[in-house]
Amino acid sequence: MVAARPDLARTDAVSPVARPHAVRVAVRALAVTVAVASNVLAQLLSAMTNDYGPRPSGAGWAIVFITVALDYIICAVVAWRLVKSPIPGWLMVGAALFWSAGAWYPLVRQWGWVWPWVAGVTDLWAVLVGVLVLCYPSGRLTARFDRALVLAVTVAFAIRLAGILLFSSPDPAQCGCMANPYAVLPSETADFWLGIGWRFVGLALMLTVAARLIARWFTSSLPARRVAFVMPLAILLWCYGTIQDSLSFALDWDGGWLQFIPPIAIALIPPAFVGGVLYARGLRSRVADLVIVARDKVDRALWESSLARTLHDTSLRVFWWDEPLQRYQTGDGEPAPAAVPTERPGRSTLAIDSDQGPIALIEHDVALSQDDRLLDAVSSALLLSVDNDRLRARLERTIQELRESRLRIVEEGYLARRKLERDLHDGSQQQLVSLAISLRIATAKAEARGDEELAGDLQRSSGQLADALRELRELARGIHPTVLTDGDLRSAIEELGLRSHLPVEVHVDLSERLPEVVEETIYFCVSECLANAAKHSGARNCSVAVARADATVTVLVKDDGQGGAKIEPGGGLEGVRDRVEAVSGRADVRSVEGLGTIIELTIPVAA
Repeated sequence: MVAARPDLARTDAVSPVARPHAVRVAVRALAVTVAVASNVLAQLLSAMTNDYGPRPSGAGWAIVFITVALDYIICAVVAWRLVKSPIPGWLMVGAALFWSAGAWYPLVRQWGWVWPWVAGVTDLWAVLVGVLVLCYPSGRLTARFDRALVLAVTVAFAIRLAGILLFSSPDPAQCGCMANPYAVLPSETADFWLGIGWRFVGLALMLTVAARLIARWFTSSLPARRVAFVMPLAILLWCYGTIQDSLSFALDWDGGWLQFIPPIAIALIPPAFVGGVLYARGLRSRVADLVIVARDKVDRALWESSLARTLHDTSLRVFWWDEPLQRYQTGDGEPAPAAVPTERPGRSTLAIDSDQGPIALIEHDVALSQDDRLLDAVSSALLLSVDNDRLRARLERTIQELRESRLRIVEEGYLARRKLERDLHDGSQQQLVSLAISLRIATAKAEARGDEELAGDLQRSSGQLADALRELRELARGIHPTVLTDGDLRSAIEELGLRSHLPVEVHVDLSERLPEVVEETIYFCVSECLANAAKHSGARNCSVAVARADATVTVLVKDDGQGGAKIEPGGGLEGVRDRVEAVSGRADVRSVEGLGTIIELTIPVAA
């Protein structure tokens, strides 16, 4: 049994998915190749045979005709990449292909079964360009009027094609062509007037399209004007070209250099289409900047103004959903107009919803609704900003709850230590003091009786009791400094300075007492800092300064030691930092080798 090769198995697994895309690319490449080859070959054969028929002749015109075709081909490739619908790209390729029919007509007049069809489809490119204009920029015919226009021009073209096949029968001696085998009702008069009618009907339809686009352009808002900035001009120039062609056909009029205007107008239409789509795509890229604008917080007024500026729609409004009131309202809290959910004339609405319910409703110019990707980008940007705001608010609430919880733990610890210190002071310490007094009395009685041995034993016991009492007092002071209870923070720090092995200069600038937790925190932090300075810094002098400014207390402990101190895991300074952060404060250590150490504690204090 032979094992299957992994690479072959992988190829077989991928090919069904990739095959449709490959086929689509191959079909498009073939269509583009045929359209380009048809135009180039037609112009080359016309130049070689010097047979241009009724068309303008010469190398300059050949270059113009090939350039227009290439313009449509290039824009078609771009449209396939930019527009969601493939229809605009195929319309451009079709227009480029049938654009060459006018050049092929004089070349195929020797084949009677071919030239009537070529003559009939000579103007098909114009039909396709008209449909392209109407489906701008989404690639779809969204309005009923547009679909009616397409139907009308299709019927008119079909009548014109049928007229050529049935009535066209030019004299072979005059046109140099073979007889039309399809002309069952040959009539030069009918063929002539059908040609005139086709041109005037086509001109009327084109004028209708132009009037529709121009009216829409002038009556629309800034977004619609910017999206369709070249199309009206191109349509007007094309209408002029059609009029000129109709006059040339009916009156045998030579327009001279004005004949270059129609090709220029025709060539402007696909770049106008692609340019508008690129402009809308540029708006989508700018929408991403809205996330940066609202990264800190979803400011409703800022979001509305930034979105209006990004989309160039000054009339844009954003209505936010109020969950308690169950309604949409403006950023100022005013109720949204009742007509907003039903869309007002010339306006469209975009509802932004999430899994947790409605978020906002954006009322914008109807021109922006033609770009689904743009509206998706707006929706995604707003959802992302709202989600970030919700996560940020949730994180801030969690952090605040942790701070409050830690502060409650600190306060409970403070109360527990104070109670323990009070119990030691009022209980065990008082009993030991009473015992010391009793021993002194017993010692005095033993000395009075002359019992020196008993008196010595009692004195040694009194000394041991005094040592135990001193250690108990030190222990109680470590649990909670009594001086803070009996005195204030100034006296407590001054006592620390007197107990230190280094000279300590104390400056306490406080007009009132601080919260008990804060005073205890400052006391133990200063005690630890002075102990570190005495043990490790080699300092000769220290200073402690405490000051309050508004809602903040600042403590500075300085020494002139060797420096180099830093917060390390398990060190005393880490304990200082933990104590300060437990009351929402901050501890900063600035220590340079040879220049001493400065420890700054900043603690917030409620007013």
